[in-house]
Amino acid sequence: MIEKQQLRQSVHQKILGLGDRADRDRAIIHTLTGLEVWREANTVAVTLALDLEIDTLPLIRSAWKAGKSVFVPKVTKQGLTFHEIHSFEDLEPGVMGILEPTTSATTRAIDVCIVPGRVFERSGYRIGWGGGYYDRFLASYEGVTVSLAYDVQLLDEVPIEPHDIPVEFIVTERETILCSQSSL
Repeated sequence: MIEKQQLRQSVHQKILGLGDRADRDRAIIHTLTGLEVWREANTVAVTLALDLEIDTLPLIRSAWKAGKSVFVPKVTKQGLTFHEIHSFEDLEPGVMGILEPTTSATTRAIDVCIVPGRVFERSGYRIGWGGGYYDRFLASYEGVTVSLAYDVQLLDEVPIEPHDIPVEFIVTERETILCSQSSL
């Protein structure tokens, strides 16, 4: 099995080769917002995209328009905390230049969590950026998990470690993959 860093780099190069990312992003967001699990959610957690990830700002706008409460993660020494934002003015640059919330952390239940990743397999396992923040958070999370990805980020197999937790759905520009029956 190829090392995780090599897989991240390989997928990075494939994403760089995509010429119509804005159209792909719109298709992914459109598909996600049409899913029953998203439509029925009252509270959603959305990570703000890093370079070469699906742009999640339109998803946040759509969630607000639908009356959903939107939570954005913040990286702390203890792990991830989630903070409700009411506008993009509630954000400032944080770790790795990612926009992070300036609001207080919440303990409210989150119905749907958009889980970032770099490389995915159809069973829902993913390779993130290497910090393990989401796997630690997901160990006690009880809501629905969805990852957004380009088709080029899907591989037949990724290295899996004992602490890895798969997501339930992966939405790409061409398909929605049901990885787990637990939320149905």
